[in-house]
Amino acid sequence: MIRSSHDSAEKLTVEMPAKRYDKGVLESKNIFLAREVPYTLFVNDREILSMATLPSNLRELFVGFMVSEGVLLSPSEVLECVIDHPNRLARMELDVPEERLEKLERKGMLTSGCAGGLVFSVAAGSSPRDQTRPVLSLPASTVLERMRELDTFHGIYSITRGVHAASVATMDETLVILEDLGRHNAVDKIVGHCFLDRIDTRDKLLLTTGRITSEVLTKASGSNFPIVISRSSASAMAVGMAKQLHIDVITYVRAGRFNYLPHGATTIY
Repeated sequence: MIRSSHDSAEKLTVEMPAKRYDKGVLESKNIFLAREVPYTLFVNDREILSMATLPSNLRELFVGFMVSEGVLLSPSEVLECVIDHPNRLARMELDVPEERLEKLERKGMLTSGCAGGLVFSVAAGSSPRDQTRPVLSLPASTVLERMRELDTFHGIYSITRGVHAASVATMDETLVILEDLGRHNAVDKIVGHCFLDRIDTRDKLLLTTGRITSEVLTKASGSNFPIVISRSSASAMAVGMAKQLHIDVITYVRAGRFNYLPHGATTIY
């Protein structure tokens, strides 16, 4: 069953007056826009970063970011994660070695991720995380059906046309779909959801509506996903990383077609 959830009573859209041009006629029309709200993350009382995000599933977002950066290895290391919506703060208490926390104090790097994607260390995904994944036998029809479920999801995108979505799926169903303004944040929310719910991702599919960049590959590697699937394109760097990390990539899943770049993680028939 497809599931989506929100962790607050925060409004996710704003209705604004505008004018719409259609077939030679310009008329007044109210439109809905996705909210973009900045939150500042503190970890063990250290200010780590500020990020603009859709104010939903923020616990998953910030935990997923910590997983992607290699700071969190087990859900038991999360002692507390509090989202303070009125003050736009996220506070985390982690039981992790100091050397892992030091990773967060390096200068961030802006990436090609939409909405100013932030990744602290592309090198975090430079080596395979798990060589014990089973090789998945994946029907082509499954790829098309899981992407259809993502594309037709009635979330914030269906109202605003202004957000990205990501999902985690099995061969048989999509488990959860989460949205954000940037594709990198949407993927982090999926990473955080799987981490907190202890979902074994080694035989799961990671799908995204956005481009597959090196940042997305880093996040997929950190969570041991064997394959990343997009309705859009992939960068050459991302595909090069995927080959090194033994992660398969599927792009342009549209109208019954897709591109498949295998690197030993799956077989498609």
